[in-house]
Amino acid sequence: MQTPAQIRAQLRLAAATIRTPSGLAETEAWLVSATAREMLRIDYYARQARYPVPVLGRAHRWKLKHASPVVAALASMHPDGRLREQAVRVLCTSAGAVSDRALAVRVSDHVEVVRELAEQEVLRRTTLTQAGQIVPVLRRIAHRGRGLQAFERYLDALVAAQGEESVWAYLRSSEDFEVRRTAFRHSFEDGLLGLSDAVRLLPRERDQVVRRKLIQVIAESGTPEVIAESLLRGRSAEGRVLGLVKLTAAQLDPGVVEGLLVDRSVLARMWARIRWQEMGRDPVEVYAAVARSAARPAVRARAYAGLAEAGGELARTEILELAQSTDVVLKKAGLSLLRGKAVASDVSWLLREMTGEDSRVARLAGDVLSSSPRLWSLADLAVLKDSADPVVRRRGWWLHRSLGGWEAVIADLECGEFRDRLAVPRYFQPTAAQRRRIADLLGTLSLGSREVSEIEFAIGLPA
Repeated sequence: MQTPAQIRAQLRLAAATIRTPSGLAETEAWLVSATAREMLRIDYYARQARYPVPVLGRAHRWKLKHASPVVAALASMHPDGRLREQAVRVLCTSAGAVSDRALAVRVSDHVEVVRELAEQEVLRRTTLTQAGQIVPVLRRIAHRGRGLQAFERYLDALVAAQGEESVWAYLRSSEDFEVRRTAFRHSFEDGLLGLSDAVRLLPRERDQVVRRKLIQVIAESGTPEVIAESLLRGRSAEGRVLGLVKLTAAQLDPGVVEGLLVDRSVLARMWARIRWQEMGRDPVEVYAAVARSAARPAVRARAYAGLAEAGGELARTEILELAQSTDVVLKKAGLSLLRGKAVASDVSWLLREMTGEDSRVARLAGDVLSSSPRLWSLADLAVLKDSADPVVRRRGWWLHRSLGGWEAVIADLECGEFRDRLAVPRYFQPTAAQRRRIADLLGTLSLGSREVSEIEFAIGLPA
């Protein structure tokens, strides 16, 4: 996605070089490759009139007699309404992707004659190839006041020319995600697709919105057998959850539910526990057995998580064994379980974990320490703050900052690159030691006078 400055620069370059073969080819490639959203952004920044000279130059410099579609498409984005009208008339006599897209953009023009000319021509362009260029733009314009009716009229004209089934089948294959989602939603609502199509398409679907629609259709229309096969055994966590919600304990296979007790999804594990308990069974027993089995580390880690979620008890020695495991997956599980259960003897090895290369392990170790701030002192953070590695120093700053209050201010001042985050506490005073430390830091840092005055006033230092 180009920034506004990049779009304006590209427009200026196009206006200056479009009369040359290379400039014409480059501009055409730019306009053809732009998405519908990008095309509307290009039009928006081209028509901005806040500059003394428009981005596309003065209107009188554009000569559209015998102009190519690319030149006319660029001129159709000029702030001058008369030039846009001339450009649209040229585009009406040309064909191709650039012409189709440029005319679709002008369907929502604020000048009535330009808008009517563009819409009349667009309604005549009803081949599927032309629809592939026009529909994404009109779908975006449909959010605007003048765009919705134009979008609906074009769809009516397209269906009349090509037939409903072929049109919506073509739009379901669109690369534009909004068009594709609209096509799937319409196809199911109008009966063009049904349950069997949803079952067939779900395993290969990657778009989350379309996948949710397919899951919804299966859950609402499918038999228990279809729901169990398509959703409970599917790759979508959302589908597995909805399958567990829709089916009762009597309709579920205990073997499938037992497997879902250690699902990757927290919500799927929760619903699996509910159904498992409705079957008269204890999920804690399953979790304990899997957690201490020879299953894969990832499965064991999820079993330990499920055990904690189900209220099962874990000895601290077992949690420590996990947290100090050589397997990273089990180590993460152990650190997650250790939060709130650490003791003073754990501080040294947890700080060492925070110096490691695995950022997730370091963060979990930091979470354990931040949840028990009384177990460690600021002097203990030297192993992090004095490190030659800036990433490790940042972790030390983060842990110091987790103390909150004036200690967070001190941490920000010590780590100068984070001074923009300073937030001075308003309702309580620093201790004498904190006041001295802040005064020392203010004397060594080059802060703005306003910022220094604010801190000095807050801690009670003389001006």
